[in-house]
Amino acid sequence: MTRVKICGLTNHKDTELAIDLGADAVGFIHEPSSPRCISEFDLEWLKVLPPVPVKVAVFGRVHKPVFAGIFDLVQGCEWPEFPEAATKRIHSIRVRTGQRVSDFTQMTVNSAAIHLDAFKDGVYGGTGLTIDWDFAAEFVQCSERPVILAGGLNPDNVAEAIRRVRPFMVDVASGIEDKPGLKDFAKMRDFIQAAKEA
Repeated sequence: MTRVKICGLTNHKDTELAIDLGADAVGFIHEPSSPRCISEFDLEWLKVLPPVPVKVAVFGRVHKPVFAGIFDLVQGCEWPEFPEAATKRIHSIRVRTGQRVSDFTQMTVNSAAIHLDAFKDGVYGGTGLTIDWDFAAEFVQCSERPVILAGGLNPDNVAEAIRRVRPFMVDVASGIEDKPGLKDFAKMRDFIQAAKEA
């Protein structure tokens, strides 16, 4: 069964709903340019979340340890000066149109998993842009690490994406929102159900 990560959570209510609906991982954005960015003021409710599911701190290019002891994994594009072990990292790759899997075969990635998302200049995720699923399927076949598929996923297309790509996990943010940072309960429920049944 493909696992599900609900990302871009900004409040306790939505996070609790994601957990109750069966999300395997929940993601919290630390990129200041994102409308889904959380802050140190969210510390108290983050502290009281249950130990399951996995909690992921998501960065763009700025990687600083924050909210120590709260997060299980850290996700980002680059790793300057980040002290955590590789087993605690998810390496994000933003794929440009026309790129081939062979462009990445020589890339050394020191992480526990690979996160594939669509590229948009100046934006580190949550764009709603769909990645090339044929590319993603080939990447999954070649990857030595579990692959997390993101990019334009929603309740209507996630089952087909899973059938075609066969990722370890799917990741959604904008595809289940009323507006950036605020989740739609029905869309979140339908997304998780469709992914789990695919």
